[in-house]
Amino acid sequence: MESVLSHVGAGFCNGMAPFKGLTETQRGVLGAPLKASSFGVGVGVGGGRARRVVLVKAEAVSINPDIRKTEEKVVDSVVVTELSKPLTAYCRCWRSGTFPLCDGSHVKHNKATGDNVGPLLLKK
Repeated sequence: MESVLSHVGAGFCNGMAPFKGLTETQRGVLGAPLKASSFGVGVGVGGGRARRVVLVKAEAVSINPDIRKTEEKVVDSVVVTELSKPLTAYCRCWRSGTFPLCDGSHVKHNKATGDNVGPLLLKK
């Protein structure tokens, strides 16, 4: 979660100018202007009703550390009826040494990052 939402900022503004002081890019992230009833949190500067504005910035962090980086997009197809085992685990953490099959690397990844990713289980 930290890599995606590492920059979360919250601020308060008076009801007259919810986007005052924000750049055009930041206003685009927030979307349409807030309505007067949105996020009521008390009285703001100048007697107006304050509204909470939360900025969320997603960072472009690669989740694929080194798997088939020469390909434009890593895509694997599986015909379930052709699986050799009745239950096959496929990697979703991008850390498996046997990618696209799961080798349990997500356990180490989860401990290191606080994530909760696990494999995709395909049943025959």
